[in-house]
Amino acid sequence: MNQEQFGQFWEQLKTPLKDYWSKITSEDLSEIQGDLGRFGAVVQKRYGESHQQDVITWANRRYVHWSGNYIGYKDPAPAS
Repeated sequence: MNQEQFGQFWEQLKTPLKDYWSKITSEDLSEIQGDLGRFGAVVQKRYGESHQQDVITWANRRYVHWSGNYIGYKDPAPAS
Protein backbone atom coordinates (compact mmCIF):
# COMPACT_ATOMS: atom_id res chain seq x y z
CA MET A 1 0.00 0.00 0.00
CA ASN A 2 1.38 3.37 -0.91
CA GLN A 3 0.67 6.78 0.65
CA GLU A 4 -2.13 7.58 -1.79
CA GLN A 5 -3.94 4.30 -1.11
CA PHE A 6 -3.46 4.66 2.67
CA GLY A 7 -4.94 8.16 2.52
CA GLN A 8 -7.89 7.04 0.41
CA PHE A 9 -8.73 4.22 2.83
CA TRP A 10 -8.01 6.22 6.00
CA GLU A 11 -11.61 6.35 7.23
CA GLN A 12 -12.01 2.59 6.75
CA LEU A 13 -8.61 1.90 8.32
CA LYS A 14 -9.13 3.69 11.63
CA THR A 15 -11.32 1.08 13.34
CA PRO A 16 -9.28 -2.03 12.39
CA LEU A 17 -6.10 -0.06 13.07
CA LYS A 18 -7.27 0.75 16.61
CA ASP A 19 -8.40 -2.86 17.14
CA TYR A 20 -5.10 -4.35 15.96
CA TRP A 21 -2.68 -1.75 17.36
CA SER A 22 -4.35 -1.34 20.77
CA LYS A 23 -1.68 1.01 22.18
CA ILE A 24 -2.55 3.64 19.59
CA THR A 25 -4.67 6.37 21.14
CA SER A 26 -7.36 8.62 19.70
CA GLU A 27 -4.80 11.43 19.77
CA ASP A 28 -2.47 9.26 17.69
CA LEU A 29 -5.24 8.73 15.13
CA SER A 30 -5.70 12.50 14.94
CA GLU A 31 -1.96 12.87 14.39
CA ILE A 32 -1.82 10.20 11.67
CA GLN A 33 -4.71 11.62 9.58
CA GLY A 34 -4.14 9.24 6.68
CA ASP A 35 -0.37 9.69 6.49
CA LEU A 36 1.43 6.35 6.14
CA GLY A 37 4.74 7.79 7.35
CA ARG A 38 3.14 9.20 10.50
CA PHE A 39 1.43 5.86 11.08
CA GLY A 40 4.81 4.15 11.01
CA ALA A 41 6.26 6.75 13.39
CA VAL A 42 3.37 6.37 15.84
CA VAL A 43 3.63 2.57 15.81
CA GLN A 44 7.37 2.85 16.36
CA LYS A 45 6.78 5.23 19.28
CA ARG A 46 4.18 2.93 20.88
CA TYR A 47 5.69 -0.48 20.05
CA GLY A 48 9.36 0.07 19.23
CA GLU A 49 11.34 -0.08 16.02
CA SER A 50 11.06 -3.85 15.73
CA HIS A 51 7.44 -3.48 14.54
CA GLN A 52 8.26 -1.34 11.48
CA GLN A 53 7.88 -4.28 9.08
CA ASP A 54 4.64 -5.23 10.84
CA VAL A 55 3.26 -1.79 9.91
CA ILE A 56 3.98 -2.38 6.23
CA THR A 57 2.57 -5.91 6.30
CA TRP A 58 -0.59 -4.86 8.15
CA ALA A 59 -1.29 -1.97 5.77
CA ASN A 60 -0.71 -4.12 2.70
CA ARG A 61 -2.98 -6.88 3.96
CA ARG A 62 -5.79 -4.42 4.71
CA TYR A 63 -5.46 -2.94 1.23
CA VAL A 64 -5.55 -6.25 -0.64
CA HIS A 65 -8.53 -7.32 1.45
CA TRP A 66 -10.55 -4.20 0.58
CA SER A 67 -9.47 -4.08 -3.03
CA GLY A 68 -10.63 -7.66 -3.55
CA ASN A 69 -7.22 -8.87 -4.69
CA TYR A 70 -6.90 -11.52 -2.00
CA ILE A 71 -9.69 -13.97 -1.29
CA GLY A 72 -9.71 -15.66 2.09
CA TYR A 73 -7.86 -12.92 3.96
CA LYS A 74 -7.74 -13.35 7.74
CA ASP A 75 -6.38 -10.79 10.16
CA PRO A 76 -3.45 -12.02 12.25
CA ALA A 77 -3.64 -11.85 16.03
CA PRO A 78 -3.50 -8.28 17.43
CA ALA A 79 -0.12 -6.80 18.29
CA SER A 80 0.75 -6.76 21.96
